[in-house]
Amino acid sequence: MRLFVRYLLPLLIALPIGFLLLYPQLWRCMRIGQTPGFRLLDGSPGVYVNQAATARQTSQLKAHVLTARNRISRFWGDRHGQAVLIYCPKQTDYEQYCLGGEGAGCSLGTPWGDSFLVLGPEGNNADVIAHELCHDELFARLGWWRVKRQIPVWFNEGLALMVDYRFSPPDLWDKPADMPTPADSFDVDEYQLPFTQRSVLPLSELESTRDFFGGGYERVMLAYQTAADEVSRWLTTVGRANVRVLTNAVASGQDFRQVYRQLELDKRARRTPPPNRPTR
Repeated sequence: MRLFVRYLLPLLIALPIGFLLLYPQLWRCMRIGQTPGFRLLDGSPGVYVNQAATARQTSQLKAHVLTARNRISRFWGDRHGQAVLIYCPKQTDYEQYCLGGEGAGCSLGTPWGDSFLVLGPEGNNADVIAHELCHDELFARLGWWRVKRQIPVWFNEGLALMVDYRFSPPDLWDKPADMPTPADSFDVDEYQLPFTQRSVLPLSELESTRDFFGGGYERVMLAYQTAADEVSRWLTTVGRANVRVLTNAVASGQDFRQVYRQLELDKRARRTPPPNRPTR
């Protein structure tokens, strides 16, 4: 008991404090409900809007959040994520809540389970919101530690691109949950991602956040393209329902890479017709 009070208890107190000191954006997100200048969006629980947003922007945000949440529910079969969403129509405010202030939106999470999605001036659309909500869905199902330690960034980003219709065809993934996905009839090369070159990056170079987002703009775009191509390829083989099979397996302690490969091998084996037996 003395050992706990003397050493472990101060450590348990210091860790979250140190975490918040290193990431002040998270501290601001956690206090969003008490922050002047932000208010809850009527009819959209967990959504905070900066008062600089116009009536038109607010109305659009409400519609886009509903569309994005429905998209997540259809893709996953249900929705577990409960992230707080923060909309900042001004870049200066966005930079206070999203590290670096780059992109249209960003996701932040804590080891103890809090999750926040921050939207910048360009983030008030259903594609950006669905993309960030997909990150949150993976976080909600697996937890901060497993996502950080087991899930390669190429899969996390590639999965989010499947509900981001700037990068994937909606007629494939946006189906009611009880309608089977026609994976066998879909050719990933029938659609073109908005880049000038096809995938050239090996997945082994896209494992960590630093790997994925390191380098210049063109390299990051190729990283996104590679992730989208790979996850699309995998989904056309295993089907959308196996996303939940995969995450459930990882949540139970199984290795991501082994399950990811095995699901594809099993699906291909079931599709391969048995060899013709010679007649006597």
